[in-house]
Amino acid sequence: MIANIRVRDNGNSYVLCQLDLLRFSQEQVRERMAERGIRDDAFFICGFVDWEVDTVMSLAEAYRLKLVLTKFYDGDDFVIKHLLSRHVKLMDVITEYYRFASIDEVELMQLILKDIDSCKIVQLWSQVGSLPNAIAHYIAQGYVLNTERGFYIKI
Repeated sequence: MIANIRVRDNGNSYVLCQLDLLRFSQEQVRERMAERGIRDDAFFICGFVDWEVDTVMSLAEAYRLKLVLTKFYDGDDFVIKHLLSRHVKLMDVITEYYRFASIDEVELMQLILKDIDSCKIVQLWSQVGSLPNAIAHYIAQGYVLNTERGFYIKI
C-alpha cells in the first residue's frame, strides 16, 4: 500500500514522496509532516504505486482503506485494487465488503439464490431469461464482482 503523497502550495501541487502506509501509523505520518513544516490540510494521497491506481484522497481516508484491508480482507488487496481501478467511489470501497463466492457461474447462482423464495426466483428468471443475464443483473446492482479470480459477493 505504497501511497503517492503530494503537497498543495500556493495553488500548485508537487510530489513529496512515496510512503508505505502499512509500515507507519497515521500519527507517525502526521508527526513527520509537522516536523517538515507541512500542514495537515496541505498534503494528500494521489494514488498507490503498487496497485497502479490513481485516486485522490485524504490521509484519513487512506488509513480507513488500510483498516478495511487489514481487518476485512486479511491483507489481501485484490478486491480493493479491483474496485479502485474501476473508479468505484472511495466511500463505497470503504463501506462495502466482498467475499469470494466461486469461479463457476452455476455455483455462484446457487449461492445467491439458496435462501430466496421460489416465487422470487421464477420472477427473476422471467425478467432476465438466462443464467448469464441473471449474473449480469447482480453485477449491475453491485451485488456481485466479476474478477479474473472469479466471482465475489457483497456481504
